[in-house]
Amino acid sequence: MRRSLATILIASCVLLTNLSPASSAVKPGDACKKSGLTSTSNGFKYTCVKSGKKLVWSKGVKLPAPKPIVSPSATATPTPSATATPTPSATATPTPSATATQAAVTPLSLDNLEYKQVYLASRAEVSKYVANGFTNDGAINFQVGENVEPWRVEIAKNEINSAVKLWSSFFKPTSMIIIWYSSKDIDWAKAKYEAAGGNSAWASGFSGCSAQYCGNASASLMGGTKFLFEQGLEFKDQGLWNRSTAAHEYSHLAQFGLSAPTNLGALPWWSVEGGAQFYGEAIGYDYFDSLRVTRSGMHSQYAADSQTYISTLFPGQSLKSVLQKNNPDATKILMKSIEATTNSPGALGLSYLLGSYATEVLVSVYGHEKMANFYSSFAMSADYQSNFTKVFGISLDTFYLKLTPYLLSMSAELK
Repeated sequence: MRRSLATILIASCVLLTNLSPASSAVKPGDACKKSGLTSTSNGFKYTCVKSGKKLVWSKGVKLPAPKPIVSPSATATPTPSATATPTPSATATPTPSATATQAAVTPLSLDNLEYKQVYLASRAEVSKYVANGFTNDGAINFQVGENVEPWRVEIAKNEINSAVKLWSSFFKPTSMIIIWYSSKDIDWAKAKYEAAGGNSAWASGFSGCSAQYCGNASASLMGGTKFLFEQGLEFKDQGLWNRSTAAHEYSHLAQFGLSAPTNLGALPWWSVEGGAQFYGEAIGYDYFDSLRVTRSGMHSQYAADSQTYISTLFPGQSLKSVLQKNNPDATKILMKSIEATTNSPGALGLSYLLGSYATEVLVSVYGHEKMANFYSSFAMSADYQSNFTKVFGISLDTFYLKLTPYLLSMSAELK
């Protein structure tokens, strides 16, 4: 959808919403302006798709509500309770294979994707860039509703600062507005959003924010130069899963900035959503989720939400059962089905899940700079397959084949 300031918007992390009913300015079948754009409201995500010779909003994909996780106490820097991070079950973390000892001394590569090495190497890569990065003082205008609890703002700012440092070698925005609000700040948030360049149609989505859950977010690029990020910071029993949201959305802004002027519609969908999800988790979960329990819970939810979609690709099977077959042809079908944006039920969750796994592998083997180069390649070309080959030195089909054993390993964390 085009706004008066030529806005491009992508709404993300709304898989964690549990919104009360609210009116939406977007209606299925209404005309839209640009294929691939998305709008999220009332628990549904709408995509601008081509119908005949027209561009219209899709019928909408229902977004999942997360399983409850006990939120931390309202302290300045809350520490998750034992209830919030329970002892994992036998399958919460994949069981090492018989060759794990040998793999530990074998260099990590696409032919050796031992899951522990991949996890540790990808997190170490993110931590390295965060540690060596720099803040963008003065470029970010934080606007915080008066009813947002201070400890939530502190956590979110820490995550934003880490994300800024992570991308600082490649992405240096000169102007950015971040709006944080609670359910009691809706009128204020709408006014701030519209003043920043968003129009009233998009701002009406704020009316779905409630005291029970106000944690959805979106990232926008307006006029090609101004970046806008809004996020609800009020939710009960879901605080841990939302620790990935701030860095997730900032990573979308980095994707916008690096790929301009093409736009994110040219990138593989799994790379857009899954890439942001990986970076959000690597920054937001790292300090409290060493046992990967929160990660396992979220990923299992994505898998469950994709079931209807998986059934259209592999009748009678679950995602976990498909991955456990270790079949490269099945991996290719799954990944290709989420290369382009679609309004099929469950495809969004699948793009988050498999895209985060794929990005995790790419970062662990090739490094963070290569991912930044991949996003940047779209500033010159919209050919995602050619761009992937030029940056990573392999074709997408070959990558999917190499990814298959890793997806087998990761199926163990899906409930």
